Formats: sequence, C-alpha cells, structure tokens
Amino acid sequence: MIRTALVLVRPLLRAVDWAPLAWTWPASAAVVVAAALTRGAVVSCDAVVLSRLSAGAMGATAGFALVDPMAYGALATPVPRWLRMWLRTALAAGAALGAWGATLALIVVFLPQDSPLLAGDLALEAAACVLTGLSGAAVAVRMRPRHGRSAALAGAAAQFTLLAVTLFLTAELWLWPLQDDPQWPVAHRLWLVLLPLPVACLAFAHGNPAKKWSHRVMAFFVGFFLGDPYARTESSLLRE
Repeated sequence: MIRTALVLVRPLLRAVDWAPLAWTWPASAAVVVAAALTRGAVVSCDAVVLSRLSAGAMGATAGFALVDPMAYGALATPVPRWLRMWLRTALAAGAALGAWGATLALIVVFLPQDSPLLAGDLALEAAACVLTGLSGAAVAVRMRPRHGRSAALAGAAAQFTLLAVTLFLTAELWLWPLQDDPQWPVAHRLWLVLLPLPVACLAFAHGNPAKKWSHRVMAFFVGFFLGDPYARTESSLLRE
C-alpha cells in the first residue's frame, strides 16, 4: 500500500486543482504588506489577526484539492477511494499550511525588533482551520461528487460555521484571545482538544459509512449548504 501511495503522489500533484490556493497566498501576502506599509510595521496584535485571517483563507480554499473530476472513471481501478482521498488531503493540508507558514514568515519580517510572536500556538490555530475546511469539503465531495467545485465550497461554509459558533462562546471558552490576554494558554489547550474533531470527520468522509442513517446525516448537512438536503445520492462512491 505504501508503494501504491508513492506511485499515486505524482499524478495527484498534476490532477489536484491548486488554483484557489495559488491565488489565496498572494492575496494574504498583499494584505500583510498593505498593513505594514499603512502603519509602518506590523505590531504583535495585528500579526495575530493577520495570521488568523490567512489561516481561515487557506482552510476555505484547501478543500478544492479534494474535488476529483475523474472519480467515476477511477472506480474500476485497484486503488481504493480512501487512499486517493487521504493522499489528496495530505497534499492539500501540506500546501495550505506551507502557504500559511510563508505568510507568517512575511509577517515576522515586518514585526518590530524584539516583538514577541507565539508562532507555535498560531500554527495550532492554523492547523485546526485548515483541517476544518478540508473536513467540510470532504463530506460534501463524498455526498455530492457530481457537484464538482461547488461541493468544495462546503469547506468555506465549515470555516464560517466555526467562526460563527466560536464568536458566541463565553470568556472561559474564548478561542481568539490576543497574546497579552491571560486566556491565551487556556484557549490553545482548547484548540488542542478540538483538533481531533475535523480529523475524525475526515476519517468518516474518506471511509465507508455503511449505515443508511450516516448517509442521511451527511446528506442533510451537505444539502443544507448546497441545496436539496433530502435528495439521495446514488453514486456508487457511497457503496464502496
């Protein structure tokens, strides 16, 4: 299986739709440069906000890498769907986090000397955002493979839902403090607890949901964002 995965990497690199991520990184970099030029430098609090904006944008666009236009033609191959999708997920997550890291490096360049920036904690937030976007897109691609690129928009919807829900949390559960806030270490312990949730969602979407109720639950949430929530998907992908 490892040998098969290594063989698949090269064709997947060519098949994946990198355009959304490729446009997102210059946009994030442009925002950082504009902020630096406007204020003369990027202070620590602005750096945190810019890092989070970049992480959200990367997570929202990473899901396009999971769209497989050849999904139906690949059904007859000996390569299982879960392997193809996990490889796509790994490539997309690596590219998104790499682009976010490049943005963070640019932010550090514009920071005043001796300004603190807790890059490890920000990386944890970025990983959670990217995996959340990927998990939303993975469920949509699983349930509505014929929707193509529009199914990947569920990743952006998942990002929006994460933001909308966390904005209403109480002070003890607040996930978006600034570095000088006493809540910072508590928030990042919460991020660490939440990180396995999108991973579990990815495993569910890439695996084989054998129960009909699980199909209906997935179809409802995908349909909520893409329309026709009660339509049943007849794709044989669901029966792998």
